[in-house]
Order: sequence, then structure tokens, then C-alpha cells
Amino acid sequence: MDPLAYLDRINYRGDFAATRETLRAIHLSHVLAVPFENLDGYRGVPVSLEPADLFAKIVTARRGGYCFELNGLFSLLLEAMGFEVTRLIARVRYGAKPPYPRSHQVLLVKIAGEPWLADVGFGGNGLLEPMPLEAGSEVTQHSETFKLMSADGGEYLLQCRVHGEWDSLYSFTTEACQPIDYKYPNYFHSHSPDSIFMQRRICTIPTTEGRKILVDRTLSVRRQGKTEKSAVEGEADYARLLHDHFGIVL
Repeated sequence: MDPLAYLDRINYRGDFAATRETLRAIHLSHVLAVPFENLDGYRGVPVSLEPADLFAKIVTARRGGYCFELNGLFSLLLEAMGFEVTRLIARVRYGAKPPYPRSHQVLLVKIAGEPWLADVGFGGNGLLEPMPLEAGSEVTQHSETFKLMSADGGEYLLQCRVHGEWDSLYSFTTEACQPIDYKYPNYFHSHSPDSIFMQRRICTIPTTEGRKILVDRTLSVRRQGKTEKSAVEGEADYARLLHDHFGIVL
């Protein structure tokens, strides 16, 4: 871990103190700079969760990744900066049908005993900034509004307001996870034909006005609630869009 190189990768120039303000700032800088993408697994490149491999991919090669990669490396940065981090696992509900598997990594960050939910690795309408880990809390973050509720089985349920309705994103408990707990879902997502990440190429990144999404041969750009779509004209055009919109060069 080289914190200075990591912070330069996410264009962060602020304070290093382990405070709420720092956590908010580096979280927002991270999601605006590092895209969510599954391009390695889709094209048969192994997805490693080893810290050195994550750093080489996300920081040195300026790539993105999915939750186990992005939140995995982000947790190490937070710890290097003095934050208290607990790694959790969530049941994804967004676009899914029950039963919901535990297939998404999220983070619990405590600052002066106060718990915060942090997540820089959710590909669909995810958090831009951390939010208080408190049932009933509701926050607006730029163009998105989120709510955290109590769910069955002692879980928390994170929701996002989309087109005037509350969409459930994922649910989770605060039981701490170990690295081995992520290896199994990571293998499924990067190998199984039943995984959505093996069925289509996905690259997405939020903006302060909306989100940019490149799925297979369609680019969608959402600004202030309105979405413009355009078709990808071949692999050369796909490579150009990856570079121009997401900063990725394969």
C-alpha cells in the first residue's frame, strides 16, 4: 500500500486526519475517479483479491473493478490512514429475485465510536458518500437520495430513490467477514455462466449529476434525471468510449 499514490489516483488533495470530513471527501473522490467494471472476468482474466494485485490494477494501471476489488483496496487505504474498518458482506436485491445471496462487499467505518456505512463498489445507483449506519437515516448525495432501514433477520436495508420510488439495493448485518468469505462469491462472479458479470460487459461510474453506464454495445449517460443512449459502433468505438468516459485502456 502506497497511500500517497492511491490518493493521487483518486484525485484527492485534502486532509489526512481520520475524521468524518476526510472519509466523506475520499469516498466521493474514489467513486468519481474509479469505475465499477467487470472487464477482466468477462474476457477470461483471473480476478485476484490479493492486495498487491489490487493495487497494481486499480492504482498503477488506473483500472476499475467490482465490489471485492474496490472495497477491498479502499479498506486498506482507510486503515493506512488510521480509520477503524470492519469488512461486511451484503445480499444484493437490486435487479435480483429472492433468495438473495451474500455477494457484495461493504464496509463499516467507525469514527470516534460513530458507525458509518461506506461502499465505493456498487455498480447500480450506489452511495457517493458514506452515510450514518442508523436505521431510519435518509441522506441526499448530489443527484441521489438514500435511506437505511431495518429489515428481517436483524439486517439493515439500503434503498435508493429512483423515479420517485424506493428501490432496494442490498441488505446486510454488521457481522465481520474474513478474506476467505469473499473468495467464494468472487470465484462465482468471475467464472460462472450464471453470473451477470460473465454474461455482459459492464462499466459504470457516477457523476455529480447522474451516472455513465456502458453495457455491451450501449452507452447511457444520465444527467439530472434524463438519460441519453447511444450505440457502440464496433470494438474500436468501444475502446474509445472506455477511454473517454471511464479512463480505461485495456
